[in-house]
Amino acid sequence: MMLAGPRLSINLATLLTFGAFAALVLNAMLGPLAALTFLACAGLLMISNVPLSVDSVRRYWFVLLLPVYCIFTALWSLYPSNSIRYGVQLGFTLVFAIVMTGRLSTTTLMRLMFAVYGIGVLASIGLGRTGTGGAWLGVFGSKNAFAAHIAVFMLIAVAIAADRHSPALLRLSGVAGTIVSGPLLVLAQSTGAILMVAPCLAIILLTLLITRLTGMQKLLLVALVSIALAAIALGVFVAGDALMAEILEGSGKDATLTGRTDLWATGLSYIAERPLQGLGYRSFWVIGFAPAEELWAMFDVPSGAGFNFHNTYISNAVEIGLVGLGLQVALIYGGAALMAAYAFARPNAPNALLLSLQALMILRSFIEVEVFFEFSIRSIMGVATLLYAIQGLLALRHQRPVPVRHHPGGLLSHVGLSSRPRPYPHPHL
Repeated sequence: MMLAGPRLSINLATLLTFGAFAALVLNAMLGPLAALTFLACAGLLMISNVPLSVDSVRRYWFVLLLPVYCIFTALWSLYPSNSIRYGVQLGFTLVFAIVMTGRLSTTTLMRLMFAVYGIGVLASIGLGRTGTGGAWLGVFGSKNAFAAHIAVFMLIAVAIAADRHSPALLRLSGVAGTIVSGPLLVLAQSTGAILMVAPCLAIILLTLLITRLTGMQKLLLVALVSIALAAIALGVFVAGDALMAEILEGSGKDATLTGRTDLWATGLSYIAERPLQGLGYRSFWVIGFAPAEELWAMFDVPSGAGFNFHNTYISNAVEIGLVGLGLQVALIYGGAALMAAYAFARPNAPNALLLSLQALMILRSFIEVEVFFEFSIRSIMGVATLLYAIQGLLALRHQRPVPVRHHPGGLLSHVGLSSRPRPYPHPHL
């Protein structure tokens, strides 16, 4: 009689998502193969379970209103072929995000991201290089890209280390990742990344702290956090420019955020010309378009190089107007609000991580452009956070105790019937 040996079980959805994430996160290492690898892995994930993919898209069709609108801007776009092409690619990217949330639990996604971003960190330590000015670039093209990678990795590492359901070895790896991230973030010499990652770390710690509080203590914590956020918002509104200038000057940085204010003024002028519809999706930074060429020359950037207005709201409003920007704001801030509500109800490490990453995206949106465009990991995670929050809140709603229905008479009048609660869509959601 032969005894069956141990089997290695590999989840296909996790493997394909890992490949798609690795292609996007490590695109600086993969080069031209990055987009092809993402398309292959994402496409295989979609067709590996067609009924489930179709059901997910049917449930969360509203996410695709954004790429549909981007394609629709081809009707008035300065470069209609660009609007159609990149709008279709954005649609594919968001379909992948929708399908992924129906196949992976938040815990699996957190651990998968730790592995993918960890590869980038290890490669940067072993193969990285120093750029002009002494800033460490790692294996990425710029210090800002490296700093953004490290900031995200630090949040993931902290969440992994704090996750009581993760294996001990994985939690120790999270502790090591947290320790390594600090010096690497300093080596990147990115003041913005350092300033923005701190409140996001606080979000993770406060969310996990909720598990130890009573109901009244939770309400008190929410009140204190709300007051603190209101005070910060008021301070930024009243003296934000002066405060930022002082911080940048003290750290040896340009008080105009390396010319960003000039870019913002230019972008606002184009928004004023076509406020509602914009110029058309992906129709500004095009080779041969005179205003774009002028800005490339002004900032000594090669024509056609990656460039933007360094502000998500200004940059995207220039191309898709206030209508398209409204759709994006709904996805970004709706995801943050719903995940905050869900993390309060179910305070665990994966939910805390998703909330902190959404907060980081919001903070960076005022000085960078990370969403929404094709083959973008931040666009995927922004949508995923929204959908995971919706799934979780709906599951909580169906898990509420249902009043027992008593029948007035009959043989089984003493038996109470209650509705069977709907299970969570994922075991760790």
